[in-house]
Amino acid sequence: MATTSCDVAIVGAGLGGCFLALLLGRRGQRVVVIEQGPSVPSAGADFLKPPGQRVLARHGLADLVERHGLRRDTIRYYHDGDPIRECRFPDGGFLIRPYRELVELIYTSCAMEGVEFWFGTSIDDIAIGDGQVEELTLSDGRTLKAGVVIGADGTKSAVRRALDIEQQTMPYERLLMRVATVPLTASVAQLNRLYFSSEGWLAYLYPLNRDQARVFVGLPPEDDKEIFQDGIPVLIDTLKRFVTDSSDAFNALQPATWQRIKVSSLRVAAYHKGNAALLGSAAFACHPMTGMGMSYTLHDAEILADVICTAGGDQDLLDRLLYARYEPRRHAHRELIDYGDALAATFRDRAAYLGAFRPDLHVYGDAAAPEEVPALQPI
Repeated sequence: MATTSCDVAIVGAGLGGCFLALLLGRRGQRVVVIEQGPSVPSAGADFLKPPGQRVLARHGLADLVERHGLRRDTIRYYHDGDPIRECRFPDGGFLIRPYRELVELIYTSCAMEGVEFWFGTSIDDIAIGDGQVEELTLSDGRTLKAGVVIGADGTKSAVRRALDIEQQTMPYERLLMRVATVPLTASVAQLNRLYFSSEGWLAYLYPLNRDQARVFVGLPPEDDKEIFQDGIPVLIDTLKRFVTDSSDAFNALQPATWQRIKVSSLRVAAYHKGNAALLGSAAFACHPMTGMGMSYTLHDAEILADVICTAGGDQDLLDRLLYARYEPRRHAHRELIDYGDALAATFRDRAAYLGAFRPDLHVYGDAAAPEEVPALQPI
């Protein structure tokens, strides 16, 4: 089978991979995206906070993404049933758009820029010589030579393994997560509400669109085993103890299908080697309580696109630019990961959680914030 050549090979067609492919395609790069699934992935966050929205706006995608999204400007927090604070988002708030829809929009835009997608195939082997990725061999027998290789292939990244980049993964073992999609009710349509309990539970309810809501439940592993193996009625009884202003959603939870989500933090020792770099959850993963993972990844893709195009095929220059402009992103990511760890460790204790909560990171991330950062608002 003949070998294909391209400027940039991106492994993984999630949000980061597709967005980077779009930016590169617009600047005349020949891009091939490799995705092991039959289509773009469906699992991911539904939230796009202000930093991510600004990235999309810089590239003319804001109107397209917002067209069928829901704008929200407030999240209310509860502890053991009592409202404790609100976090308010200025300047249009944040956007809710199902992850798959968001990725499909960018994927469709990629097609107009000549980006090539290879679905249903995965990496069999990555040949490395003189510190550079020389060739990718795929499970369907095809081979690919690329000037730059991007691993946007998730926490179990094949590219990261081939580069032998050290990783540190920390599962949140005391908080298992379940998610269900249910019919929208009045209380959920009214306001995003995040409930915590001193027993180690959480529940987050928010609208997904005009008809459906998403419900996340976090709970200790021993409770998860009892409830999701022995019967959902126990789940409703437990939620009633601390979910106070969303009782109209309880009936919808009984017949719901609950999917288990594995949540871990991920830190890596480097973001690139030679002509290969990591993006998205191949590079970092934080607790979803931060709500910032997608926004950071979009900005990372923006930086990578500039670096790759500026290097113009010069491998030495590419390496220097990645060191100078992309590797420093590890510091911002580390701060976000640490913040997520703090939220996950303290939510059982009202005072500790409020002490750990950082409105600057929660609203603006690592972007330059306005002079006045909105504080958590008392109820």
